[in-house]
Amino acid sequence: MIKIIGLGNALRGDDCVGLHILEGLRKAEFKRPVDIIEAGSDAFLLLEHLLAPEPLIIVDCAELGKEPGTFIKLRISEENLPEAAAGISLHGFSFAETYQMARKMGSSPNCTVFGIQPKSIEFNSDLSFEVKRNIPLIIDAIVEEVNAYEPEKDSDH
Repeated sequence: MIKIIGLGNALRGDDCVGLHILEGLRKAEFKRPVDIIEAGSDAFLLLEHLLAPEPLIIVDCAELGKEPGTFIKLRISEENLPEAAAGISLHGFSFAETYQMARKMGSSPNCTVFGIQPKSIEFNSDLSFEVKRNIPLIIDAIVEEVNAYEPEKDSDH
């Protein structure tokens, strides 16, 4: 089963985009079972899922240096971790620190991040128009990613 984890803080404008995307994904049709998980900004909950063997898709706002609402998809590996995790913060631990903790504990999950450029993450602000209008495109991209997933064939699984 593929886990889709939405990160974000509902009180901080576009920071909650991952949570809004989860709402749409709950209504989507997938070709395989998925587990949709709201993790807020809890690094330890994310770590728990990084330690499990199931493949992960993580959805969060990320400072990408692009136009608001722009999103990227990155498969996480040790080689691209600094680039992939640069704009993702769990408000205490960075995503990179959390991923590296999981690696040190022996885990190396198949992990893909969908990062969405926020316009504003100010407290008590709403989701921006620029981010909101791209949510359907992001949902479609995640559904496509899940439906195209092929488990890695190796002797350990």
